[in-house]
Amino acid sequence: MRNSRKGICRLGILGCASIVSKAILDASPYVPQVQLAAIANRTRSKALQFADQYSIPWVADHLQDLLDNPDIDAVYIALSNDLHTEWAIKALEAGKHVLVEKPAGLTKTEARQLELAMNKHSSQVFMEGIMTAHHPWQFSLKAIADSGQYGRLNRTETRISIPSRHEHFGNYRSVKSRGGGCFNDLGCYWLQWMQQLVGLEGCDATGASDFAGPNGCDWTFSAGLRYKNGLESRCITSFEMPYKASHTLYFEQETVVVPDFFRPINGFYKMKIRLLDSKPNSVLHEFIPMNYYVNQLATFVDKFDRAVDSHVDFQQSIQRIAWLDSIMDEAECSARKETSQGGPTQ
Repeated sequence: MRNSRKGICRLGILGCASIVSKAILDASPYVPQVQLAAIANRTRSKALQFADQYSIPWVADHLQDLLDNPDIDAVYIALSNDLHTEWAIKALEAGKHVLVEKPAGLTKTEARQLELAMNKHSSQVFMEGIMTAHHPWQFSLKAIADSGQYGRLNRTETRISIPSRHEHFGNYRSVKSRGGGCFNDLGCYWLQWMQQLVGLEGCDATGASDFAGPNGCDWTFSAGLRYKNGLESRCITSFEMPYKASHTLYFEQETVVVPDFFRPINGFYKMKIRLLDSKPNSVLHEFIPMNYYVNQLATFVDKFDRAVDSHVDFQQSIQRIAWLDSIMDEAECSARKETSQGGPTQ
């Protein structure tokens, strides 16, 4: 598909979740190729509010109406987790490039459905909105690990905890059937990072939660990957623990940390990679101020403006969906077993 106006991305927005402001509306002024063209939401009043605030010219009556408009080049999907796959497929079938919020899918079945759709519409760009993927700190960490300068990488530890407000009352995050819970919401950041760092092949996965959140959702979740070479990666996600977002890498000779890696979601901020062993708190790499969502939106537009093949990105998303599903299955099976035996569930 080619844009009718070269260099311009006429973007439609499906959904009015709170993330829309940061991910698209506030980021788009920094990406001049993007033209906010339309918005649709099941609650029309919310769409009208966004349209008025950000001068979006058209509020579609229905989500499908937006997809049916031939003057829309691409869509950003910010619906509840359980609707991401369904509407991503509909958008592909309508001839649109797709930027869909994470996770792009929740189950292996949805992964297969997405794969079939993308195979039919391979000329279109599909990108999952994991905004941390579009920052050079990830590539710098991979270069450090690949270089062997600090010896063998033995393990990694990730903590992603964002306390919920009012237990996400009235939000899909507190409804299990809609893909709620902390691991579906946050675990993809860990999986994407490990995928970039060392890949997700050749490892075994574990998952555990007491599923004691609202409506049986996981409010704290422990996940792990163990690779055949002995590398272990652990991740804690939580909606109840104090805020923290960090990756720690334990090499033979040094410990490397990326502290507060979510900071650039709120503006243009510096990111740092630090050493913690021989030189406590010394800065290994410091990056110029960036905003994750500006980087993400610019990357998305650049891919289809230059007709860049996004097949690799898509296959990585498919792989992450499968791992997310497997780890969740592991945790749910373990919880059921513990419950049937009358013991603790975590």
